[in-house]
Amino acid sequence: MESADVREDVLRGQAQVWQLMFAFADSMALKSAVELRLADIMHCHGSPITLPQLATRINSSCPDVHIIPSLTRIMRMLVGKGVFAAHRSSDGSEETMYGLTQISKWLLRDSEMSLAPMILFQNSQLLQAPWHHLSQCVEEGGNAFKKAHGCEMSDFA
Repeated sequence: MESADVREDVLRGQAQVWQLMFAFADSMALKSAVELRLADIMHCHGSPITLPQLATRINSSCPDVHIIPSLTRIMRMLVGKGVFAAHRSSDGSEETMYGLTQISKWLLRDSEMSLAPMILFQNSQLLQAPWHHLSQCVEEGGNAFKKAHGCEMSDFA
């Protein structure tokens, strides 16, 4: 019979594999926040903002009612990572209010120190596709970027 410590170590190992497997989702949620300009919207609003207020300011052809479920998931994930802050409204409405953190200030597009362009570039299909060829490069040799795109990265310069 396994000891409790061994079972705990096994489960901890499994949890770490799950975290690694879904780590890409952090980058994609961050990319979405930049594309949707969520930090910029909150900054321009000047105070904590509700999800419906945020949804109305997103440039979308969809009605807000269709935006909110996906936006809720993105915000929940990014709040959990500390990218945005969330707290209950003080007016008794129980509505969640969202605001900026020290992390999300780096997402402001008009900031001199913005990391928004780098986030978009690093998460572009151009730079993500080579990662899907990493094991092929180990097995066959070669350059992952070239395998993905048929040319060297320097050819884009």
